[in-house]
Amino acid sequence: MKLFDIHEDILRHLWSGQYLDAHRLETLDGRHLVVIEPGALNRDSGPDFRDGRIALDGKIFRGDIEFHRTVADWKLHSHHTDEKYNSVVLHVVYCLGASDAVTISASGRSIPILAIEPFLSSPLEKLLEHAMRDEHISSTAPLCCAGRNASTDPEFLQQWIVDLSLDRMKAKAVSMLTRLVEFTEERQREVVAAGQKIFFNGFPKGSNEDEDLVRNGMGRLGLHNIEGWQQLLYEGIMDGLGYSKNRIPFVTLAQRVSIPYIKRISVTQDLSVMEIEAVLFHVSGLRFDLQLIKDQDAKVHLHQLHSAWRSLNERAGRAVVLSDGVLRATDWVFSPTRPSNFPTARIAAASELLGRIAYRRLLSSLLQVVEDELESPAEALKRLLALLDIDEDPFWSFHYSFAESSPRGHLLLGETRKYEIIINTILPLCSLYALVREKERIHERAVRIAAEIPPVEDNFIIRKMKKQLLKEKFPIHAAPLQQGLIQLHERYCSSNRCDECRITMNFSVV
Repeated sequence: MKLFDIHEDILRHLWSGQYLDAHRLETLDGRHLVVIEPGALNRDSGPDFRDGRIALDGKIFRGDIEFHRTVADWKLHSHHTDEKYNSVVLHVVYCLGASDAVTISASGRSIPILAIEPFLSSPLEKLLEHAMRDEHISSTAPLCCAGRNASTDPEFLQQWIVDLSLDRMKAKAVSMLTRLVEFTEERQREVVAAGQKIFFNGFPKGSNEDEDLVRNGMGRLGLHNIEGWQQLLYEGIMDGLGYSKNRIPFVTLAQRVSIPYIKRISVTQDLSVMEIEAVLFHVSGLRFDLQLIKDQDAKVHLHQLHSAWRSLNERAGRAVVLSDGVLRATDWVFSPTRPSNFPTARIAAASELLGRIAYRRLLSSLLQVVEDELESPAEALKRLLALLDIDEDPFWSFHYSFAESSPRGHLLLGETRKYEIIINTILPLCSLYALVREKERIHERAVRIAAEIPPVEDNFIIRKMKKQLLKEKFPIHAAPLQQGLIQLHERYCSSNRCDECRITMNFSVV
């Protein structure tokens, strides 16, 4: 297997399962390495594994762990200037690559490096077979209570799952709050470094409707910079567009082509959808050679993207070009995914939505719908769906990639994906907005709207919980019940916290 055919998810799995010859591990600087705790996998921004513990020549270190194919990716991904990675205690790579074997944090600290290729416990192809088997076992392993929960009262069980769905929404809101604070601090550092002025203690004159909506109640937390809220919405939408296979590169792309970045390069006029698409494709690393494309429509569209990129560079100057912020094409997963989930098609949808967030007050429109109590939750849900509608595109409505055409037209953003963005991003964002503004009724309104969302596509966790826990006691008639099942599995079942679960506690009562 070639180096750049190895997706970083494979490296993360090798680390999670510790498919390494533990007795021989040694960092590049010659220190004996012992992995005490590999850490918890982090699917959000920041290092890949949180709170790991390692020993180097007997000295214990606790912190985060980051993975790449080669040492050079650390700098390529801009971690050397990102303070979020100051907590990394070990940089794990597949092999050295052609660069100097050095990893330096933003704080100037040298981080030890482990190249795992010489220490694999089996050939890589064999380990990939193990990985697929482990995933199958994880998805099919019985719940600890599977043989005892048949008599659990349906009403009791349903209420527990509803409560967990509310916990999940609040947990998402708290995670967003953490990201909002992080973004605010990042922007403050950037502005100070650039010697610019920014309105962190109030909005500038000419504040638009977005700013008016989030102005009140933000001051006490220092979260009144509108760009932070727009970035939260943007990153959440990108996470939803990434689906299960491409979440990390999509969120990374949103952080590279951020709201401040888009506004900075807009110069004297708003970017067109074509220009935004050109920027996203450039930074994604998914650029394609015109000479290799056979489809004539694809050639025309690629030529338009190249022209838009050149025009934007001429208008905005070299500020458009990111010297060390471009992703690799191999960061993206095309197979096994359905064509409708290809990252190319999703980037096309993202281009339209990013323009709405940056220039057309999508954030304020969404917040207004949720806050408006004069219409029913069902009507509010219809309006939220309409705000995410994307018109037919001459090229992308008939293509999934530059090499994959569709005989019939298709939606750039289907209803199921819109429902998932609403329940996973928009409503938790509104819940956070309610928290910061101290308006509980907005959170309650978001909960009522969520109850109107029909079930979305099942994943293996939901199927497992239905089969082994619900056992047809009641139907899953709304998406929040699916959210509750996922929360139950993640918080209790997969963590072996049965003694804290109401279901197991109810056994002892009965």
